[in-house]
Amino acid sequence: MNAPELLDLRATMRDRAVVAQARVVLAERLRCHVGEALQHLIWLARDLDLELPETAALVIAGRPPVLAPGDDEAAGSLVMDTARRLGEDRAAALEEVLRRLAVEDAAGDAELLAGLPDDPVARGVLDATQDCASRLVPVRDVEGRVIDFLNAALNERATDIFGRGAEELVGHRLLRVDPGTALNGLFESYVQVLETGEPYARGPFVFSTAQNGVARSARLSVRCVRVPTGVCVTWRYHDEEDRVRRRLERAERLALVGFGEWDLVADEQTWSPQMLANYGRTPQEGPVPVDELPKIVLPEDLPLMEDSLHTLFSRREPIELEHRIMTAAGENRHLWIFAEPVLDDSGRPVAVSVISQDITRRRYIEDALAETRKEFLRQQGETVRERQVTLTLRRAILPPDHELVTVPGLKVAVRSLAAESPARIGGDWYATRALQDGRALLAVGDAAGHGLAATAAMARMRMGLLGLAYTCEDTARLAGWLNALVSDLEPATIGTALLAHYNPATRLMDWTCAGHPPPILLRDGHAARMDIVPDPVLGCCPEVSYSTMTTQLLSGDLVLLYTDGLIERRGADLDERIGRLEQIIEDTAAEPDQVLEAVLARMGHDRNADDTTLYAIRVE
Repeated sequence: MNAPELLDLRATMRDRAVVAQARVVLAERLRCHVGEALQHLIWLARDLDLELPETAALVIAGRPPVLAPGDDEAAGSLVMDTARRLGEDRAAALEEVLRRLAVEDAAGDAELLAGLPDDPVARGVLDATQDCASRLVPVRDVEGRVIDFLNAALNERATDIFGRGAEELVGHRLLRVDPGTALNGLFESYVQVLETGEPYARGPFVFSTAQNGVARSARLSVRCVRVPTGVCVTWRYHDEEDRVRRRLERAERLALVGFGEWDLVADEQTWSPQMLANYGRTPQEGPVPVDELPKIVLPEDLPLMEDSLHTLFSRREPIELEHRIMTAAGENRHLWIFAEPVLDDSGRPVAVSVISQDITRRRYIEDALAETRKEFLRQQGETVRERQVTLTLRRAILPPDHELVTVPGLKVAVRSLAAESPARIGGDWYATRALQDGRALLAVGDAAGHGLAATAAMARMRMGLLGLAYTCEDTARLAGWLNALVSDLEPATIGTALLAHYNPATRLMDWTCAGHPPPILLRDGHAARMDIVPDPVLGCCPEVSYSTMTTQLLSGDLVLLYTDGLIERRGADLDERIGRLEQIIEDTAAEPDQVLEAVLARMGHDRNADDTTLYAIRVE
């Protein structure tokens, strides 16, 4: 370790030793805990504007300090330098404070209290004040100097900063229970009141004290007057008042509520800061003069304002109204005010109390909501009309479920259910057509989307297929042509379809699946999905070749075609849903109508989510 570091370490050790010894000295003098003595030492340092080691050196100046070896001269210099910095007056004042705090003889306090004469003046002060109050009698030394005060009586409201009342304070010395009175200069002021008779008042100011190592601070106002047996001190804590004031200011600011009063006798107005802000005024500009109100109130609201003022002054009744103003900055504001007259004993108005609230934002929101409501009602009307058109168009395009084309050798049943939600009506469709060559066209499909656009796309897909079916081409060629038709639609759309040709003579079903869910075959009591070639959906690729699959059907076989509205559910696995459908078909009799009813009842299809179409055929 080099020489400068060694000197710094020795200086730190010396400072700590001086502070530690000062704590012990002060604790002995005050008969308090060492921790509390340290707090007193810190306050002394703050009050004297000194560093803590310097203040500690002054405290122990009358005792041999505990120093590190070789530091005697340095410690002496510290004390002398501090005394010179303070000056003789400040050093003497510090000695006086410490001398008073060091008074220990309180044996005669009880006798002093017992011998006190009745003091009606002091009693009157304690009873009359609404603040905390204490009667203090002086404690003098042998030379007659006041060294402390004794709490002789407190009123019922009196509590100190620690919440202690008369039971804990009466009979105790002031500097012992509240050393902060000495550190804050109050003790000297009380002595001056006692000696001169001049009343003393101070505050609000920040008062600090400590007890048993616990420090407290509060904003305080103090008054002191002389009475025959000593002095009476009254005090008020402003913390609660400050909290109430802050709450009120915060409430005014958050709610944009201002308060004002108009003194009619003196013709003076007093407005709170928020009241000024509501009317766009600065504190320098002050309240709006009454004769200038017509200049800022919008002309449309002036008759209402005049009528309300007539009610206020002529009928002497409270008023409540909303009016609009134009501020000096050119800002339009909506203000709500409530005013009531203050009447004298003869019933004449002498003042007016006013509350104003800036409701501009509320009116803006209400106007926006009104416009939104009108737009919503307009859109709702359009939606209702669109649903009516959609349903009408759907009924015109799709035949009733019971009006199916008769197909030789097949028993057919259909359930086509439109979504109950107007916004979810989709593009499900089905088609049955007997062809010239004896075969039958069986088809089911779904145009993507919902609403009128999906229904229009569905109509073009179904009608286009029925027209193309007369060519008697195979289902793959029909799917390719239908794909080209969908690709040319405006607006662009996509869709799925399952197209099938059934030949009654051979019981063969040739079919093509364009992105549609697989059909399910029920044979001999076992239901299973039919193998498909995964061809793309219609409208996805303009030029694509589709595949044709052929299935040999047997007497008693049942084939179920369906749209995705039956099996798709948010969060559900598609394979599991199809598996459930297979199980339901297995558990049901082979009649097509019975199968469809059972499927609709047990699959839990959501009518609000999408259309649902089921197409069942049974081979005779």
